[in-house]
Amino acid sequence: MPQTADTQIAIDNLHVADPEPPQRETPQPEPAQTVPSTLGQTPHEPTVRPWELELLISGALVFSLMQLPGQVDAWFNATAPQLAGGGYLAAFMGWFYVKMALYALVGGFVLHLSVRGYWVGVIGIEAVFPHGIRWDRTRSGPIFRQVQCERTPSLQSLIDGADRFASMVFGATFAGAMFFGFSLVMAALMIGLSFLVGLVVPGAAGGSLALNLICLLIALPGVVASVVDRRMGDRLDPGGRPARIIRRVALAYGRVSGMALFMPLVLTLVTNLYERRRGVVMIVLIPAAFMTFFFVKDVMLGRGMIQADGYAFLPDKAGVLAVEPAFYADQRAGEPGDVSLPQIQSSMVRDPYVRLFIPYRPRRHNDLIARDCPGVNAREAQAGTRSEAVLHCLSSLQPVALNGRALAPSFRFYTLPQTGIRGIVAYIPVTGLPKGENVLTVAKLPLISDRQAEAAEPAKPEPPHTIPFWL
Repeated sequence: MPQTADTQIAIDNLHVADPEPPQRETPQPEPAQTVPSTLGQTPHEPTVRPWELELLISGALVFSLMQLPGQVDAWFNATAPQLAGGGYLAAFMGWFYVKMALYALVGGFVLHLSVRGYWVGVIGIEAVFPHGIRWDRTRSGPIFRQVQCERTPSLQSLIDGADRFASMVFGATFAGAMFFGFSLVMAALMIGLSFLVGLVVPGAAGGSLALNLICLLIALPGVVASVVDRRMGDRLDPGGRPARIIRRVALAYGRVSGMALFMPLVLTLVTNLYERRRGVVMIVLIPAAFMTFFFVKDVMLGRGMIQADGYAFLPDKAGVLAVEPAFYADQRAGEPGDVSLPQIQSSMVRDPYVRLFIPYRPRRHNDLIARDCPGVNAREAQAGTRSEAVLHCLSSLQPVALNGRALAPSFRFYTLPQTGIRGIVAYIPVTGLPKGENVLTVAKLPLISDRQAEAAEPAKPEPPHTIPFWL
């Protein structure tokens, strides 16, 4: 019976089986599959990924830099009381610029992390709810709904704006920190040059005078060249001598100012934000905010110039009725004002002697000794040939009294082992003193201005340091 057409097998497709078994081919390794990139294929993801490194660097620097401001304060508080003149100025400038750079880094990176956190949150909301706001489900009335719809930005615009702002903050933070770091280097160079000039110029003011002259000589050519260039630079002959001088000054300042490091960042930010009101406000207010924070926190609050507490009926300076921890070695907190005050070992004295230490304050004592003790020479004193005269001069500047009775204790030179602060020390016996409260007073150092005005009108004596202790 013939087969139907759909069941017939074509003869061409038939073949005779090979009597020999076929040889197995060597398996070839499969080609590696390339994972397609999804970068930039979703509406909530930009085409580049700088935020991964930004978050890593910001997080690491914030947690590592948070400890440094306190350490810088401790260094300055321990070093500054031992310096005078140019040395103190150098320490203060170093403290100021380092703290400003740290504040710029920490504040900038904290802001960056906050903006990036907000950015990640908006991306998550947009990924979960890609349709965004469902205005038909809001409970507002039609007028409020229309206003909200017109004024409320989309999630994508928030994502893009937060991403741009975070990247700008990240770069601006590095630019600000590099600017303060470069300023520190330049200040160190100028102070070093002033020291060299001060060695040649006699007198205590030689270093400060040299520093002012060096600052003027460095800044004046750049200011003059910049003013001339802005006023009449387009009218000058490019090959003329004035134009060549301005070009050389600009090249010199460009090389000295480290322009290749942070100026591209600074100029990019300034030139793109200058025409916007918000950009100008940010450029002006951010450095002003850092400097205000520094002076309020580190200068005013840190040194007790202002109080931020609620003790309305308690005096800030109680005088003789107060027990100040700064007068006792076992209660000192290491604040800047502590190291300039006299001290005894404790408020509860259990020893046979009261150890009174009066610190040497170079910024005050140097001028006072030169004025009130003309027979004391600094070189002879450092050589040890006029030690007794120095001790007598120091003790006469700050007379000591115990329970209202003047004392003439035997002073010796002494260095505090914990801080390295140098001064004079006396051991006052407590034998025969009444049990209970006793009061030791130490006169405050007179001001130079008071000494100069004594000829015209005697200055009213300032109340002495009052140090109560109990036996």
